[in-house]
Amino acid sequence: MITKENLKNPIFCIVAMNENRIIGDGKNLLWNLPGDLKRLKKITMGSPLIMGRKTWDSIGRPLPGRANIVLTNSVSWNAAGAIVVNSFGDAIFKADEWIDLNMETKQNITQKKIFLFGGAEIYKIGLEYCDNIEMTKVKSDIKTGIKFPKLNESDWEKTKLEHHLATNDSPEYSYWHYKRIL
Repeated sequence: MITKENLKNPIFCIVAMNENRIIGDGKNLLWNLPGDLKRLKKITMGSPLIMGRKTWDSIGRPLPGRANIVLTNSVSWNAAGAIVVNSFGDAIFKADEWIDLNMETKQNITQKKIFLFGGAEIYKIGLEYCDNIEMTKVKSDIKTGIKFPKLNESDWEKTKLEHHLATNDSPEYSYWHYKRIL
């Protein structure tokens, strides 16, 4: 059984959402934030990502330089470049295994972190194991869609890292780091 105390590598959460905690519509990205995609790549490169099958489907391909671990209820689903698992415990095991293998061979790995990559069910299952959240807050009036789980705000120390004003191509957004208060 997985507990926070017996985790081999820390689990981080990375998410973009609006004021209503909307993270997606189940198919596509809801906003175009080129700077955010570059930041996401920089933060997660060389790490395993744990995502659900719908998140995988919305991306449509494996993200290079990272383990793409897909947690699904289907025992027959597979995709090229995906490490398919059917439980959160197996996802953590495969992430740790990938980190260990890449540390031994000095390939691909830049950090010993596991990232929860979405969607809502993955966040719901894994947030209790996270002490850090890399969050992009997007100013958007979208009110319906898939939501990020509600956080107990008093459990988190929040630091605003950057703020970006709206442009013709993208809405206003900011980067935040949340650290769990132990």
